Amino acid sequence: MSKCGKCDSDISFMSVLNTPNPFKLKCGSCKAPIALSLVSAGPVAGILLAVISAILWYFYGSEGYWIKVVLPTVLAAEGLYFAAIRLGLVKVKPEQAE
Repeated sequence: MSKCGKCDSDISFMSVLNTPNPFKLKCGSCKAPIALSLVSAGPVAGILLAVISAILWYFYGSEGYWIKVVLPTVLAAEGLYFAAIRLGLVKVKPEQAE
């Protein structure tokens, strides 16, 4: 499991959901920045982006597009990214000494 380098708490789903940058998270407990390895996070984020784009393009123009397609697709992608972090597919960089 991936943990915060400062307070050793688990990375929460809300940390992943609230970040505008998928490569830098903030700990839900201590608010310390958590950097993710670009080598492991890049391919995972790229694959998720490609799948999301294909799904959104395929269903574009359907009735209730934003509620029935966009919202569930984006939430599922956030969940899958969180699962990749928790399973260790996306590595957390060690905390830098200041």
